[in-house]
Formats: sequence, structure tokens, C-alpha cells
Amino acid sequence: RMSAPAPSADAADAAAADVAARRQAKKDSKFVSAEMRPTAMKLHTRSQAPKEGQKEETKEAPMMKWEPTREGYLQFLVDSRHVYTALEEICASRPELEPFRDTGLERVAALNTDIEGMASGAIPAGSDPIPVPDVGEPGSTYAAFLRDMADGEGELAPEFICHYYNFYFAHSAGGRMIGRKMSEMLLDGHELEFYQWKDDVKEVLLPAVADDIDKYVLENWTREQKDLCLGETAKSFQMGGALLSHIK
Repeated sequence: RMSAPAPSADAADAAAADVAARRQAKKDSKFVSAEMRPTAMKLHTRSQAPKEGQKEETKEAPMMKWEPTREGYLQFLVDSRHVYTALEEICASRPELEPFRDTGLERVAALNTDIEGMASGAIPAGSDPIPVPDVGEPGSTYAAFLRDMADGEGELAPEFICHYYNFYFAHSAGGRMIGRKMSEMLLDGHELEFYQWKDDVKEVLLPAVADDIDKYVLENWTREQKDLCLGETAKSFQMGGALLSHIK
């Protein structure tokens, strides 16, 4: 019985090229998980992201050594609301960002409730009222930066998508850990609306937004635009993380 002839070198090369092309197409269609997330994880330490963190530990005080006050926490919430307002208004004003409206990730309405509750003394129950502060420097700087980036009639800067996704993602991950800690330390265990979503944020809401980003990127961006977005990752963490100065 004759054995089948061995595939030619050309056929093997063609098969390898086909596999590589399919891998690349899959990567291109999954920009958030294949490129944005790995880029972000390079900027996390092992203590921040035990499975994926790659950055060296810093000398910054760990969360358990923070010494927050109710006034400082309220300031953090006010600054956060200012940034989320900017993000929500930018998405509402630009036609190409229509898929990123009413995603379930929006936080302004929840923050309005929490800020009013803390200011009135209802959160935690029976506490002293606190005057609502003006927006602080970290919040005003970041919101103005985002609005400047998205201003005008031209094509949306790819960097905006980096800030948009990472700000919402950070709140759903490390932000929730911070919320639990603040609740224990300052609010008698009260869970703020800020940390509650109408659906599972990790399993449903964020993946849906990631899919919309993937579709937007696949239909609109060149490799250069993808790289501009990825190159903004460190700045997005730096500017978003600056709001935490109010509670450290």
C-alpha cells in the first residue's frame, strides 16, 4: 500500500501562513483582551494583580496603612463624580461614541445619591453632616484633560478610549476593594451606591463594553491608532490614580 506523498514545502508554508493569519485576525478582533489588558497588567504589581501583575512593588503605603477621613472620602467621591460626568457627557455628545452610552457602567447618578447621603449625615446613619466640597485639583485636572482630548469636530483621539476603558475598569476592580475598606473604616459597613451595579459588572457589563470597543477599533483604527491608545495606558492610571490622594 503506497503512503500519501509528504506535503511540499510550499504547502507547509501556506498552511503555517494561514494559521498565523487566523491568529492575527483573532487578535485584531479582540483589542481589549489581546492588547489593552496585557499592557495594563504590565503596570500592576503582584499585590495589585496576583496572577498578572508585572511591575516592581513600590514604596507607597499599602491600603491597610491609609488614614482616610470622612471629609477626604467625600472629596474623593466629588472628584470622581466630576470625572464620570465628563466621560458621560463626552459619550453623549460625540456620534461615534453612541455604543458607549447607557452601558450600565455610568456612575454619576449613584454618586449623587452617595454624596447627598454623606453630606446630610444619613451615611452612615446618625453621623454629623459634612459640607460638600468643591471639586479638587486631581478631579478638575483630569476632567478638563478628557474634555480637551475629545473637543472639536475632528476624529476622536484614540487615547480617549484608553482613558474611558481604564477608568471604568479600575473602579470595577481595585476600586471595589477600596470601597470595602472605606466602608469598614468610615461608614459603619454601609455599602455606597457607587460600588453597586444593576448587573454583574465583571461578567456582564465590562465584557459588553469591551466587545463594543473591539468592534469600534476593528472598523475604524489603523495599527498606528492602536499604538497611540496603548501608549496612553500609564497616563490613564496616573491621572485616575491621582484622585486617591484624597483618601491616603
